Amino acid sequence: MNQSANSAGQSPQGRPFIGVHLRCCNHYVRIYLNQQGTAYTGHCPRCATPVRVDVVKEGGSSSRFFTAD
Repeated sequence: MNQSANSAGQSPQGRPFIGVHLRCCNHYVRIYLNQQGTAYTGHCPRCATPVRVDVVKEGGSSSRFFTAD
């Protein structure tokens, strides 16, 4: 099975990610879990605005897609 991502939000290489719509440049990106497992981090590929979503273990969101300003 050769899929770009599975329904659990992991890339084929097993890296957890979330999808983010960046309003700054109206662009969609995946941001990946950092090595410490504490946050999903990335940046806008157009204007380099950093994006960070902290991991919340208990009572967090089941959503895999977010919007950032």
